[in-house]
Amino acid sequence: MKKVIYLLLSFFCLTGIALSQEVKVLTLEETIRLARENSRNAKQAETSRTLGYWSYQVYKSQLRPQLLLTGNLPNYVNRATPIVQEDGSVQYRTVNQNTSDLSLGLQQVLPWTNTTVSFETNLARFDNYALLGPNDPKTLYQGDPVGLTIRQPLFNVNPFKWDRLTQPLEYEQSKKSYVQDMEETSRIAAQFFFRLLVEQKNLEIAIQNEQSNDTIYRIEQGRYNIGTSTEDQLLQTELNLLTAQAEAQQARLDVQSFSLELRNFIGLRDDVRLELVPPSDVPEFSIDYEEALQYAKDNRAEWIEFQLQRLEAERQVADARARRFSADLIAQFGYNSAQVNSLSGVYDGANVATGSRVSLTFSLPILDGGRNKARMNQARARQANTEFTVEQNEINFEQEIANAVRNFDQIRSQIDIAEKRQEIALKGFEITNGRYLAGKVGILELNNARETKDAAVRNYISALQQYWVAYYELRSLTLYDFRNREILYNPLLEYDPKTDSVIEISRD
Repeated sequence: MKKVIYLLLSFFCLTGIALSQEVKVLTLEETIRLARENSRNAKQAETSRTLGYWSYQVYKSQLRPQLLLTGNLPNYVNRATPIVQEDGSVQYRTVNQNTSDLSLGLQQVLPWTNTTVSFETNLARFDNYALLGPNDPKTLYQGDPVGLTIRQPLFNVNPFKWDRLTQPLEYEQSKKSYVQDMEETSRIAAQFFFRLLVEQKNLEIAIQNEQSNDTIYRIEQGRYNIGTSTEDQLLQTELNLLTAQAEAQQARLDVQSFSLELRNFIGLRDDVRLELVPPSDVPEFSIDYEEALQYAKDNRAEWIEFQLQRLEAERQVADARARRFSADLIAQFGYNSAQVNSLSGVYDGANVATGSRVSLTFSLPILDGGRNKARMNQARARQANTEFTVEQNEINFEQEIANAVRNFDQIRSQIDIAEKRQEIALKGFEITNGRYLAGKVGILELNNARETKDAAVRNYISALQQYWVAYYELRSLTLYDFRNREILYNPLLEYDPKTDSVIEISRD
Protein backbone atom coordinates (compact mmCIF):
# COMPACT_ATOMS: atom_id res chain seq x y z
CA MET A 1 0.00 0.00 0.00
CA LYS A 2 2.85 2.37 0.84
CA LYS A 3 4.39 1.68 -2.57
CA VAL A 4 1.19 2.73 -4.28
CA ILE A 5 1.06 5.95 -2.24
CA TYR A 6 4.67 6.80 -3.15
CA LEU A 7 3.97 6.17 -6.81
CA LEU A 8 0.91 8.40 -6.74
CA LEU A 9 2.82 11.21 -4.98
CA SER A 10 5.62 10.98 -7.55
CA PHE A 11 3.07 11.02 -10.34
CA PHE A 12 1.46 14.24 -9.09
CA CYS A 13 4.87 15.90 -8.59
CA LEU A 14 6.06 14.96 -12.07
CA THR A 15 2.74 16.00 -13.56
CA GLY A 16 3.04 19.42 -11.92
CA ILE A 17 6.55 19.87 -13.27
CA ALA A 18 5.51 18.78 -16.75
CA LEU A 19 2.60 21.23 -16.80
CA SER A 20 4.89 24.12 -15.80
CA GLN A 21 7.32 23.41 -18.65
CA GLU A 22 7.17 25.03 -22.05
CA VAL A 23 6.38 22.57 -24.83
CA LYS A 24 8.67 22.47 -27.88
CA VAL A 25 7.45 20.49 -30.86
CA LEU A 26 10.20 18.78 -32.83
CA THR A 27 10.11 16.93 -36.11
CA LEU A 28 12.89 14.62 -37.23
CA GLU A 29 14.15 17.20 -39.75
CA GLU A 30 14.20 19.97 -37.13
CA THR A 31 16.05 17.74 -34.68
CA ILE A 32 18.73 16.93 -37.24
CA ARG A 33 19.08 20.61 -38.17
CA LEU A 34 19.64 21.58 -34.54
CA ALA A 35 22.15 18.77 -34.09
CA ARG A 36 24.16 19.85 -37.14
CA GLU A 37 24.23 23.43 -35.82
CA ASN A 38 24.73 22.99 -32.10
CA SER A 39 25.96 19.51 -31.16
CA ARG A 40 29.49 18.91 -29.90
CA ASN A 41 29.92 16.36 -32.69
CA ALA A 42 29.24 19.06 -35.28
CA LYS A 43 31.59 21.53 -33.57
CA GLN A 44 34.33 18.92 -33.48
CA ALA A 45 33.79 18.17 -37.17
CA GLU A 46 34.10 21.88 -37.99
CA THR A 47 37.32 22.12 -35.97
CA SER A 48 38.80 19.11 -37.78
CA ARG A 49 37.82 20.66 -41.12
CA THR A 50 39.56 23.93 -40.17
CA LEU A 51 42.65 22.01 -39.03
CA GLY A 52 42.78 20.21 -42.38
CA TYR A 53 42.54 23.53 -44.22
CA TRP A 54 45.42 25.12 -42.33
CA SER A 55 47.56 21.99 -42.61
CA TYR A 56 47.22 22.22 -46.38
CA GLN A 57 48.05 25.94 -46.27
CA VAL A 58 51.26 25.12 -44.37
CA TYR A 59 52.25 22.71 -47.16
CA LYS A 60 51.52 25.27 -49.90
CA SER A 61 53.43 28.00 -48.07
CA GLN A 62 56.57 25.86 -48.14
CA LEU A 63 56.55 26.10 -51.95
CA ARG A 64 56.52 29.90 -51.96
CA PRO A 65 59.62 32.11 -51.63
CA GLN A 66 60.41 33.57 -48.25
CA LEU A 67 62.45 36.58 -47.26
CA LEU A 68 64.65 35.77 -44.28
CA LEU A 69 66.52 38.12 -41.99
CA THR A 70 69.05 36.30 -39.84
CA GLY A 71 71.75 37.61 -37.61
CA ASN A 72 73.95 37.28 -34.59
CA LEU A 73 74.21 40.48 -32.63
CA PRO A 74 75.77 41.08 -30.33
CA ASN A 75 78.43 38.44 -29.74
CA TYR A 76 80.46 40.19 -27.08
CA VAL A 77 83.52 38.61 -25.40
CA ASN A 78 85.60 40.11 -22.56
CA ARG A 79 87.78 37.47 -20.97
CA ALA A 80 91.13 35.70 -21.12
CA THR A 81 91.20 33.51 -24.21
CA PRO A 82 93.85 30.98 -25.36
CA ILE A 83 95.69 32.31 -28.43
CA VAL A 84 97.89 30.01 -30.51
CA GLN A 85 101.26 31.59 -31.25
CA GLU A 86 103.41 31.22 -34.38
CA ASP A 87 105.60 28.59 -32.73
CA GLY A 88 102.53 26.55 -31.76
CA SER A 89 102.48 27.54 -28.13
CA VAL A 90 99.44 28.93 -26.42
CA GLN A 91 99.23 32.16 -24.51
CA TYR A 92 96.20 33.49 -22.68
CA ARG A 93 95.41 37.02 -23.75
CA THR A 94 92.63 39.27 -22.58
CA VAL A 95 90.12 39.73 -25.38
CA ASN A 96 87.57 42.54 -25.36
CA GLN A 97 85.65 42.48 -28.61
CA ASN A 98 82.28 42.12 -30.28
CA THR A 99 81.37 40.46 -33.56
CA SER A 100 78.05 40.97 -35.33
CA ASP A 101 76.69 39.62 -38.57
CA LEU A 102 73.46 40.18 -40.45
CA SER A 103 72.05 38.43 -43.51
CA LEU A 104 69.02 39.26 -45.66
CA GLY A 105 68.07 36.62 -48.20
CA LEU A 106 65.29 35.56 -50.56
CA GLN A 107 64.94 31.78 -50.47
CA GLN A 108 63.03 29.55 -52.86
CA VAL A 109 62.69 25.77 -52.93
CA LEU A 110 62.41 24.01 -56.28
CA PRO A 111 60.17 21.05 -55.36
CA TRP A 112 60.90 19.06 -58.53
CA THR A 113 64.56 18.54 -57.55
CA ASN A 114 64.55 19.49 -53.83
CA THR A 115 66.93 22.33 -54.66
CA THR A 116 67.16 25.40 -52.45
CA VAL A 117 68.15 28.64 -54.18
CA SER A 118 68.98 31.73 -52.13
CA PHE A 119 69.76 35.32 -53.12
CA GLU A 120 71.27 37.08 -50.14
CA THR A 121 73.35 39.94 -48.88
CA ASN A 122 75.60 39.64 -45.83
CA LEU A 123 77.28 42.14 -43.55
CA ALA A 124 79.74 41.52 -40.70
CA ARG A 125 81.16 43.96 -38.17
CA PHE A 126 84.07 43.53 -35.79
CA ASP A 127 84.66 45.84 -32.78
CA ASN A 128 87.95 45.61 -30.91
CA TYR A 129 87.79 47.36 -27.55
CA ALA A 130 91.29 46.26 -26.44
CA LEU A 131 93.35 48.46 -28.80
CA LEU A 132 97.00 47.47 -29.24
CA GLY A 133 98.09 50.84 -30.52
CA PRO A 134 96.81 54.21 -31.67
CA ASN A 135 96.93 53.15 -35.32
CA ASP A 136 95.06 49.92 -34.84
CA PRO A 137 91.51 50.11 -36.23
CA LYS A 138 88.77 49.87 -33.66
CA THR A 139 86.00 48.79 -36.03
CA LEU A 140 86.22 46.66 -39.16
CA TYR A 141 83.54 45.74 -41.74
CA GLN A 142 83.28 42.97 -44.28
CA GLY A 143 80.35 41.96 -46.43
CA ASP A 144 78.93 40.24 -49.46
CA PRO A 145 76.73 42.79 -51.23
CA VAL A 146 75.05 40.12 -53.32
CA GLY A 147 75.40 36.38 -53.51
CA LEU A 148 73.76 33.29 -54.93
CA THR A 149 73.70 30.01 -53.03
CA ILE A 150 72.48 26.68 -54.38
CA ARG A 151 72.03 23.68 -52.09
CA GLN A 152 71.35 20.36 -53.77
CA PRO A 153 70.99 17.11 -51.81
CA LEU A 154 72.10 14.17 -53.93
CA PHE A 155 70.56 10.68 -53.84
CA ASN A 156 68.28 11.65 -50.94
CA VAL A 157 64.52 11.16 -50.94
CA ASN A 158 62.81 14.26 -52.27
CA PRO A 159 60.17 15.04 -49.61
CA PHE A 160 58.42 17.53 -51.90
CA LYS A 161 57.83 14.82 -54.50
CA TRP A 162 55.93 12.72 -51.98
CA ASP A 163 54.18 15.70 -50.41
CA ARG A 164 52.94 16.67 -53.87
CA LEU A 165 51.22 13.27 -53.98
CA THR A 166 49.96 13.03 -50.40
CA GLN A 167 49.12 16.57 -49.27
CA PRO A 168 46.28 17.19 -51.77
CA LEU A 169 44.88 13.76 -50.89
CA GLU A 170 45.04 14.52 -47.17
CA TYR A 171 43.27 17.83 -47.71
CA GLU A 172 40.58 16.14 -49.81
CA GLN A 173 40.30 13.52 -47.09
CA SER A 174 39.74 16.18 -44.42
CA LYS A 175 36.93 17.74 -46.47
CA LYS A 176 35.24 14.39 -46.99
CA SER A 177 35.66 13.51 -43.33
CA TYR A 178 33.83 16.70 -42.41
CA VAL A 179 30.82 15.73 -44.56
CA GLN A 180 30.93 12.20 -43.13
CA ASP A 181 31.07 13.51 -39.57
CA MET A 182 28.09 15.76 -40.21
CA GLU A 183 26.13 12.85 -41.69
CA GLU A 184 27.09 10.74 -38.69
CA THR A 185 25.78 13.55 -36.50
CA SER A 186 22.48 13.31 -38.40
CA ARG A 187 22.37 9.56 -37.81
CA ILE A 188 22.97 9.94 -34.06
CA ALA A 189 20.35 12.70 -33.88
CA ALA A 190 17.83 10.42 -35.61
CA GLN A 191 18.71 7.65 -33.19
CA PHE A 192 18.17 9.89 -30.15
CA PHE A 193 14.98 11.26 -31.68
CA PHE A 194 13.43 7.83 -32.07
CA ARG A 195 14.69 6.61 -28.70
CA LEU A 196 12.71 9.38 -27.08
CA LEU A 197 9.78 8.83 -29.47
CA VAL A 198 9.67 5.17 -28.47
CA GLU A 199 9.61 6.13 -24.80
CA GLN A 200 6.90 8.72 -25.41
CA LYS A 201 4.87 6.10 -27.20
CA ASN A 202 5.47 3.72 -24.27
CA LEU A 203 4.24 6.43 -21.92
CA GLU A 204 1.18 6.98 -24.09
CA ILE A 205 0.44 3.25 -24.03
CA ALA A 206 1.08 3.08 -20.30
CA ILE A 207 -1.33 5.96 -19.57
CA GLN A 208 -3.99 4.36 -21.77
CA ASN A 209 -3.51 1.03 -19.99
CA GLU A 210 -3.66 2.76 -16.61
CA GLN A 211 -6.95 4.45 -17.47
CA SER A 212 -8.34 1.32 -19.07
CA ASN A 213 -7.38 -0.89 -16.12
CA ASP A 214 -8.90 1.63 -13.72
CA THR A 215 -12.19 1.45 -15.66
CA ILE A 216 -12.05 -2.34 -15.80
CA TYR A 217 -11.35 -2.55 -12.07
CA ARG A 218 -14.40 -0.42 -11.32
CA ILE A 219 -16.53 -2.52 -13.67
CA GLU A 220 -15.26 -5.70 -12.06
CA GLN A 221 -16.06 -4.28 -8.60
CA GLY A 222 -19.64 -3.64 -9.69
CA ARG A 223 -19.97 -7.15 -11.11
CA TYR A 224 -18.50 -8.64 -7.98
CA ASN A 225 -20.95 -6.72 -5.83
CA ILE A 226 -23.92 -8.11 -7.78
CA GLY A 227 -22.43 -11.60 -7.88
CA THR A 228 -21.64 -11.87 -11.61
CA SER A 229 -17.85 -11.96 -11.05
CA THR A 230 -15.55 -13.92 -8.76
CA GLU A 231 -13.08 -12.63 -6.21
CA ASP A 232 -10.06 -13.94 -8.11
CA GLN A 233 -11.15 -11.96 -11.19
CA LEU A 234 -11.50 -8.85 -9.05
CA LEU A 235 -8.03 -9.37 -7.55
CA GLN A 236 -6.60 -9.92 -11.02
CA THR A 237 -8.00 -6.61 -12.27
CA GLU A 238 -6.66 -4.84 -9.17
CA LEU A 239 -3.24 -6.35 -9.78
CA ASN A 240 -3.41 -5.27 -13.42
CA LEU A 241 -4.23 -1.71 -12.29
CA LEU A 242 -1.27 -1.57 -9.91
CA THR A 243 1.04 -2.94 -12.61
CA ALA A 244 -0.23 -0.37 -15.11
CA GLN A 245 0.32 2.45 -12.59
CA ALA A 246 3.89 1.29 -11.94
CA GLU A 247 4.61 1.00 -15.67
CA ALA A 248 3.21 4.48 -16.28
CA GLN A 249 5.41 5.94 -13.57
CA GLN A 250 8.50 4.21 -14.96
CA ALA A 251 7.62 5.42 -18.45
CA ARG A 252 7.49 9.02 -17.20
CA LEU A 253 10.95 8.68 -15.69
CA ASP A 254 12.30 7.16 -18.91
CA VAL A 255 10.81 9.99 -20.97
CA GLN A 256 12.49 12.55 -18.73
CA SER A 257 15.84 10.77 -19.03
CA PHE A 258 15.75 10.43 -22.81
CA SER A 259 14.45 13.99 -23.19
CA LEU A 260 17.50 15.27 -21.33
CA GLU A 261 19.73 13.13 -23.54
CA LEU A 262 18.23 14.55 -26.73
CA ARG A 263 18.22 18.15 -25.47
CA ASN A 264 21.88 17.95 -24.55
CA PHE A 265 22.84 16.52 -27.92
CA ILE A 266 21.02 19.10 -30.05
CA GLY A 267 22.06 21.98 -27.81
CA LEU A 268 18.73 22.92 -26.21
CA ARG A 269 19.63 24.49 -22.88
CA ASP A 270 16.10 25.64 -22.01
CA ASP A 271 14.10 23.43 -19.67
CA VAL A 272 11.41 22.56 -22.18
CA ARG A 273 9.19 19.53 -22.61
CA LEU A 274 9.77 17.96 -25.98
CA GLU A 275 6.87 16.77 -28.06
CA LEU A 276 8.08 14.70 -30.99
CA VAL A 277 6.19 14.37 -34.24
CA PRO A 278 7.03 11.15 -36.12
CA PRO A 279 7.64 11.33 -39.88
CA SER A 280 4.32 11.32 -41.72
CA ASP A 281 5.54 9.12 -44.54
CA VAL A 282 8.14 6.49 -45.26
CA PRO A 283 9.70 7.18 -48.67
CA GLU A 284 10.09 4.15 -50.84
CA PHE A 285 13.10 4.01 -53.15
CA SER A 286 15.46 1.34 -54.37
CA ILE A 287 19.20 1.16 -53.75
CA ASP A 288 21.54 -0.69 -56.08
CA TYR A 289 24.58 -2.19 -54.34
CA GLU A 290 27.01 -1.46 -57.18
CA GLU A 291 25.81 2.12 -57.35
CA ALA A 292 26.11 2.55 -53.59
CA LEU A 293 29.61 1.03 -53.59
CA GLN A 294 30.78 3.36 -56.36
CA TYR A 295 29.46 6.42 -54.49
CA ALA A 296 31.25 5.20 -51.36
CA LYS A 297 34.54 4.83 -53.23
CA ASP A 298 34.17 8.24 -54.85
CA ASN A 299 33.12 10.12 -51.71
CA ARG A 300 34.32 8.35 -48.57
CA ALA A 301 37.45 9.53 -46.75
CA GLU A 302 38.42 5.92 -45.98
CA TRP A 303 39.03 5.19 -49.67
CA ILE A 304 41.57 8.03 -49.77
CA GLU A 305 43.15 6.61 -46.62
CA PHE A 306 43.83 3.37 -48.49
CA GLN A 307 45.72 5.35 -51.16
CA LEU A 308 47.69 7.25 -48.51
CA GLN A 309 48.72 4.06 -46.74
CA ARG A 310 50.07 2.61 -49.99
CA LEU A 311 51.96 5.83 -50.77
CA GLU A 312 53.46 5.91 -47.30
CA ALA A 313 54.69 2.33 -47.71
CA GLU A 314 56.29 3.24 -51.06
CA ARG A 315 57.92 6.26 -49.46
CA GLN A 316 59.46 4.13 -46.71
CA VAL A 317 60.97 1.82 -49.35
CA ALA A 318 62.39 4.81 -51.24
CA ASP A 319 63.79 6.25 -48.01
CA ALA A 320 65.49 2.98 -47.10
CA ARG A 321 67.03 2.80 -50.58
CA ALA A 322 68.29 6.40 -50.37
CA ARG A 323 69.96 5.87 -47.00
CA ARG A 324 72.67 3.70 -48.56
CA PHE A 325 74.69 6.85 -49.11
CA SER A 326 74.11 10.58 -49.09
CA ALA A 327 75.75 13.66 -50.53
CA ASP A 328 75.12 17.41 -50.49
CA LEU A 329 76.40 19.85 -53.10
CA ILE A 330 76.66 23.52 -52.12
CA ALA A 331 77.65 26.17 -54.66
CA GLN A 332 78.05 29.87 -53.87
CA PHE A 333 78.80 32.76 -56.18
CA GLY A 334 78.68 36.47 -55.62
CA TYR A 335 80.50 39.70 -54.87
CA ASN A 336 82.33 40.19 -51.60
CA SER A 337 84.36 42.99 -50.14
CA ALA A 338 87.70 43.02 -48.43
CA GLN A 339 88.12 44.13 -44.85
CA VAL A 340 87.48 47.88 -44.55
CA ASN A 341 87.23 50.47 -41.80
CA SER A 342 83.95 52.03 -42.91
CA LEU A 343 80.52 50.67 -43.72
CA SER A 344 80.39 52.47 -47.07
CA GLY A 345 83.54 50.68 -48.13
CA VAL A 346 81.70 47.37 -48.13
CA TYR A 347 79.60 48.56 -51.07
CA ASP A 348 82.39 50.47 -52.84
CA GLY A 349 82.82 49.00 -56.34
CA ALA A 350 86.57 49.42 -56.15
CA ASN A 351 86.69 47.23 -53.05
CA VAL A 352 84.36 44.48 -54.31
CA ALA A 353 85.47 41.39 -56.19
CA THR A 354 83.77 38.24 -57.37
CA GLY A 355 84.05 35.13 -55.28
CA SER A 356 82.79 31.58 -55.38
CA ARG A 357 82.85 28.43 -53.34
CA VAL A 358 81.81 24.86 -54.14
CA SER A 359 81.67 22.05 -51.64
CA LEU A 360 80.54 18.45 -51.82
CA THR A 361 79.95 16.49 -48.67
CA PHE A 362 79.13 12.82 -48.78
CA SER A 363 78.75 9.76 -46.63
CA LEU A 364 79.44 6.39 -48.22
CA PRO A 365 79.61 3.31 -45.97
CA ILE A 366 82.24 0.85 -47.10
CA LEU A 367 81.19 -1.85 -44.65
CA ASP A 368 77.81 -1.40 -42.97
CA GLY A 369 77.38 -4.79 -41.33
CA GLY A 370 74.26 -5.53 -43.39
CA ARG A 371 72.37 -2.43 -42.24
CA ASN A 372 71.27 -1.39 -45.72
CA LYS A 373 70.06 -4.88 -46.64
CA ALA A 374 68.16 -5.15 -43.36
CA ARG A 375 66.56 -1.73 -43.85
CA MET A 376 65.48 -2.58 -47.39
CA ASN A 377 64.01 -5.92 -46.35
CA GLN A 378 62.26 -4.27 -43.42
CA ALA A 379 60.74 -1.60 -45.67
CA ARG A 380 59.62 -4.15 -48.26
CA ALA A 381 58.08 -6.34 -45.55
CA ARG A 382 56.19 -3.33 -44.18
CA GLN A 383 55.01 -2.52 -47.68
CA ALA A 384 53.75 -6.08 -48.18
CA ASN A 385 52.04 -6.01 -44.78
CA THR A 386 50.45 -2.66 -45.63
CA GLU A 387 49.16 -4.05 -48.90
CA PHE A 388 47.61 -7.06 -47.14
CA THR A 389 46.02 -4.79 -44.54
CA VAL A 390 44.65 -2.38 -47.14
CA GLU A 391 43.25 -5.22 -49.25
CA GLN A 392 41.46 -6.63 -46.20
CA ASN A 393 40.16 -3.18 -45.28
CA GLU A 394 38.87 -2.75 -48.83
CA ILE A 395 37.01 -6.06 -48.52
CA ASN A 396 35.56 -4.92 -45.18
CA PHE A 397 34.67 -1.59 -46.79
CA GLU A 398 32.71 -3.29 -49.56
CA GLN A 399 31.10 -5.72 -47.10
CA GLU A 400 29.95 -2.84 -44.91
CA ILE A 401 28.20 -1.24 -47.88
CA ALA A 402 26.62 -4.56 -48.88
CA ASN A 403 25.31 -5.16 -45.35
CA ALA A 404 23.93 -1.63 -45.13
CA VAL A 405 22.08 -1.97 -48.45
CA ARG A 406 20.62 -5.39 -47.54
CA ASN A 407 19.66 -4.16 -44.09
CA PHE A 408 17.86 -1.13 -45.50
CA ASP A 409 15.94 -3.18 -48.06
CA GLN A 410 14.85 -5.63 -45.39
CA ILE A 411 13.75 -2.89 -42.99
CA ARG A 412 11.75 -1.17 -45.72
CA SER A 413 9.85 -4.39 -46.48
CA GLN A 414 9.08 -4.90 -42.78
CA ILE A 415 7.53 -1.47 -42.27
CA ASP A 416 4.44 -2.27 -44.32
CA ILE A 417 4.01 -5.50 -42.36
CA ALA A 418 4.46 -3.71 -39.03
CA GLU A 419 1.95 -1.03 -40.03
CA LYS A 420 -0.61 -3.64 -41.08
CA ARG A 421 -0.12 -5.60 -37.86
CA GLN A 422 -0.64 -2.41 -35.85
CA GLU A 423 -3.86 -1.68 -37.71
CA ILE A 424 -5.19 -5.22 -37.14
CA ALA A 425 -4.13 -5.29 -33.47
CA LEU A 426 -5.78 -1.94 -32.73
CA LYS A 427 -9.05 -3.05 -34.32
CA GLY A 428 -8.85 -6.43 -32.57
CA PHE A 429 -8.40 -4.79 -29.18
CA GLU A 430 -11.32 -2.46 -29.86
CA ILE A 431 -13.56 -5.44 -30.66
CA THR A 432 -12.36 -7.47 -27.66
CA ASN A 433 -12.77 -4.50 -25.33
CA GLY A 434 -16.37 -4.04 -26.53
CA ARG A 435 -17.10 -7.74 -26.03
CA TYR A 436 -15.62 -7.55 -22.52
CA LEU A 437 -17.81 -4.60 -21.61
CA ALA A 438 -20.76 -6.62 -22.90
CA GLY A 439 -19.71 -9.51 -20.71
CA LYS A 440 -19.05 -11.91 -23.59
CA VAL A 441 -15.29 -12.49 -22.88
CA GLY A 442 -13.24 -12.62 -19.71
CA ILE A 443 -10.37 -10.55 -18.40
CA LEU A 444 -7.80 -13.00 -19.77
CA GLU A 445 -8.89 -12.49 -23.37
CA LEU A 446 -8.90 -8.72 -22.85
CA ASN A 447 -5.37 -8.78 -21.42
CA ASN A 448 -4.14 -10.83 -24.36
CA ALA A 449 -5.70 -8.40 -26.83
CA ARG A 450 -4.15 -5.44 -25.01
CA GLU A 451 -0.68 -7.02 -24.99
CA THR A 452 -0.97 -7.81 -28.69
CA LYS A 453 -2.03 -4.24 -29.42
CA ASP A 454 0.79 -2.74 -27.34
CA ALA A 455 3.40 -4.98 -28.96
CA ALA A 456 2.17 -4.09 -32.44
CA VAL A 457 2.33 -0.35 -31.72
CA ARG A 458 5.85 -0.67 -30.29
CA ASN A 459 6.99 -2.80 -33.23
CA TYR A 460 5.80 -0.21 -35.71
CA ILE A 461 7.63 2.63 -33.93
CA SER A 462 10.71 0.40 -33.70
CA ALA A 463 10.48 -0.29 -37.46
CA LEU A 464 10.32 3.45 -38.13
CA GLN A 465 13.35 3.95 -35.94
CA GLN A 466 15.33 1.26 -37.76
CA TYR A 467 14.32 2.68 -41.14
CA TRP A 468 15.41 6.26 -40.53
CA VAL A 469 18.59 5.34 -38.67
CA ALA A 470 19.50 2.99 -41.54
CA TYR A 471 18.69 5.74 -44.04
CA TYR A 472 21.07 8.22 -42.41
CA GLU A 473 23.66 5.48 -41.96
CA LEU A 474 23.59 4.89 -45.73
CA ARG A 475 24.04 8.62 -46.29
CA SER A 476 27.07 8.56 -44.02
CA LEU A 477 28.54 5.47 -45.71
CA THR A 478 28.15 6.74 -49.29
CA LEU A 479 27.79 10.53 -48.93
CA TYR A 480 24.89 10.18 -51.30
CA ASP A 481 21.20 10.83 -50.71
CA PHE A 482 19.33 8.03 -52.48
CA ARG A 483 16.03 9.58 -51.49
CA ASN A 484 16.60 12.88 -53.30
CA ARG A 485 19.22 11.54 -55.73
CA GLU A 486 21.97 14.02 -54.92
CA ILE A 487 25.64 13.82 -53.92
CA LEU A 488 26.27 15.15 -50.43
CA TYR A 489 29.97 15.91 -51.01
CA ASN A 490 30.83 18.89 -53.18
CA PRO A 491 34.58 19.10 -53.97
CA LEU A 492 34.17 22.78 -54.87
CA LEU A 493 33.23 23.71 -51.31
CA GLU A 494 36.18 25.23 -49.50
CA TYR A 495 36.63 26.64 -46.03
CA ASP A 496 36.97 30.43 -46.06
CA PRO A 497 38.92 31.72 -43.03
CA LYS A 498 37.77 35.30 -43.64
CA THR A 499 34.12 34.46 -43.07
CA ASP A 500 34.73 31.26 -41.06
CA SER A 501 32.32 29.48 -43.35
CA VAL A 502 32.25 27.20 -46.39
CA ILE A 503 32.00 28.77 -49.82
CA GLU A 504 31.87 27.34 -53.33
CA ILE A 505 34.90 28.13 -55.47
CA SER A 506 35.10 28.27 -59.24
CA ARG A 507 36.65 25.41 -61.18
CA ASP A 508 38.76 27.97 -63.05
